Amino acid sequence: MNKILVTVVLFLTYGCLNILWAQNTEISATRVSQSPVLDGNLSDNVWNQAVPFSGLKMVEPYPGNEPTENTEIRVIYDDNNLYLGIRCFDNEPGKIASNTMEHDQGEDRTDDKISILLDPFQDKRSAYIFIVNPRGARSEGFAAGEHYSLGWDGIWDAKSKISSQGWTTEIKIPFKTISFNKNLNEWGLNVERYIARKQEVIRYSGISLNSFFSNPVEAGLLSGIDSVKQGLGLTIRPYGITGFDVDKTTSEPADKVLDGGFDIYKNITPNLVAAVTYNTDFAETEVDERKLNLTRFPLFFPEKRTFFLEGSDIFDFGAGAMGSFHPFFSRRIGLYEGSPVPITFGSKLYGKIKNTNLALLDVQTGATDDLNTQNLFAGRISQNILKESKFGIVGTYGEPTGERNALLGVDFTYKTSRFLGANNLIISMWGIQNWNEKKSGNKNAAGIKFDYPNDLWDIALNYIYMGDSIQPGLGFMPRNSYHYLYTGFSYMPRLEKGWIGDLIRQWFLEFRVTNYWNLEGNLESRSIFTAPVNFRTESGEHIEFNVIPNREVLPMDFEVSDGIIIPQGDYSFVNYRAEVNTASFRKLQFDVSYRFGEFYSGHYNDLETEVTLKFNGYINLQVGGNFVNGKLPQGDFSEAIYSTRLQLYLTPDLGLSNYVQYDNVSNMMGYNGRLFWQVRPGNIIYLVYNTNMERRWTPNPRFYTTENQLRFKVQLSIRI
Repeated sequence: MNKILVTVVLFLTYGCLNILWAQNTEISATRVSQSPVLDGNLSDNVWNQAVPFSGLKMVEPYPGNEPTENTEIRVIYDDNNLYLGIRCFDNEPGKIASNTMEHDQGEDRTDDKISILLDPFQDKRSAYIFIVNPRGARSEGFAAGEHYSLGWDGIWDAKSKISSQGWTTEIKIPFKTISFNKNLNEWGLNVERYIARKQEVIRYSGISLNSFFSNPVEAGLLSGIDSVKQGLGLTIRPYGITGFDVDKTTSEPADKVLDGGFDIYKNITPNLVAAVTYNTDFAETEVDERKLNLTRFPLFFPEKRTFFLEGSDIFDFGAGAMGSFHPFFSRRIGLYEGSPVPITFGSKLYGKIKNTNLALLDVQTGATDDLNTQNLFAGRISQNILKESKFGIVGTYGEPTGERNALLGVDFTYKTSRFLGANNLIISMWGIQNWNEKKSGNKNAAGIKFDYPNDLWDIALNYIYMGDSIQPGLGFMPRNSYHYLYTGFSYMPRLEKGWIGDLIRQWFLEFRVTNYWNLEGNLESRSIFTAPVNFRTESGEHIEFNVIPNREVLPMDFEVSDGIIIPQGDYSFVNYRAEVNTASFRKLQFDVSYRFGEFYSGHYNDLETEVTLKFNGYINLQVGGNFVNGKLPQGDFSEAIYSTRLQLYLTPDLGLSNYVQYDNVSNMMGYNGRLFWQVRPGNIIYLVYNTNMERRWTPNPRFYTTENQLRFKVQLSIRI
């Protein structure tokens, strides 16, 4: 009888504790009739109507522990906006890291920050990410599984303040900015705080080291959302632009520019968007970073243009199983061999229909001296299945050069974050068929990948077959005609005992083998990457040393540098690499990577350095370079890139970016200056100046200006 009584008491106690725990760990949104003033202070009385939540738990370094600093979250909303007020207590406010006001720097661990994951569909596949630091610098993007991207630029706002108790932030997310399921009153939500000087991560939900914040499956719940409005879901973004272009290599007068265009976005449903663009201009887009290339293959440069970034996450294909191959690469549209191609008209449809993800893009380009006008199309449809998995198709039609080209691909991704309990597992398969003007050869490609990305063990196996005549008209494919096999594992222990545990936060012992064979089965490339020394210290520094044996079987002569030709043949050589990175939250930061050793039939040295000076977010100065020297029997070569980036900010909405680059391969120095002022979210004024100068040695060694470009652009956002 006593045993039964004890059992009943324990059962009731456990049940009551579970109920209390559930009540204390749920974040609830409170509807209010008056909006708060967005100033970062949390002093408005309206915040007192919200139920405060302070149940965040530590993820790193000790999962499940109580945080060293308290955090308090309040959520309110009205008909049009969702507001989050977050108070980050800190016993040492003078040590809060707040080094930047630059937009879209959320992926870097340079600052203390608050990250918000919002899943308004509860589909557990994708979500919105909003990130704010103590200076009010904002980043936003899409989250999906292990990673998130900052490609999406939504209209929202945030203000932050540092005080004697820590720092606070107020976040305003208009319902017009996001897509959502209007029939749900519970949304997926996760909140993460990062304390930079401690490398401490604390979180609302998903507190295992194997839990990715960007995985919506790990999100908790935000309850209480009801009867919110998206309006007509119509956004009109007109722009006007003026300026001039000067070609200094001719005697022609300056070309004056006076133009305009617009983008229109219409929410067909709360989660499906149609967009059109007319006479699109990307004058405000920052120039690409210059890179040295000692390989036989072209380099990949990311998309930066807003129109193509909207909904770009839906185009993701193969879940990381594609290697360097991308069946759709939006930079093929509107850019040709590095020069802009005018976009006359474009249309886009993207979003969700229940469990179906959809993105359709059609663009009409204008004519240039080298290209005729073209119509280019890309589409992607995927279906959510099981809890975290999906299958889909991708298709493209057209090619910037005007050749006939079409591509169709199918992919399936099985994903779970509950493998053998709470581990991540991804299995992805894909296949591609291409139709192009090549008369013969194999125009198919296929691949499969097994990925086990977890905190202690990260194991991956990836195989790709690429036909010899595949040529995606709107894709990126640095090499074709190969079998590719990648195998890799990383063992990443966190030793907590002894003096090593006191000094080092985590080890990263890595072993990766990359192989390329031609279609006859003969080896073309092999690289074995090892990291016998690779660790991150408790203070945030990173130290790494690599040994990298390589084998290259060149099928033809290879010009590695101007006039230096490596003959075809079989080459085996070993590289070494040493890297040191100081903690990114420091006011003065150093990053050094030095690669050296054998290189084909000779030797080379490859040094990359960068020094960053930060002054409370108002001034960021980066000075860096990449210097390569090679000694080969065919001759010696020396290549270098020098870069300086100076960013001046008065507020996160008003700043001046200056970027200077010079390389001795083209002997060109370029300057990109961008002044921007966001008068209010979505309404931005840009003043952009670009100049290129060529270094000549005759008659006197100096830089000669080859071209100047000035643009003044005003972009508005009218939302109804």
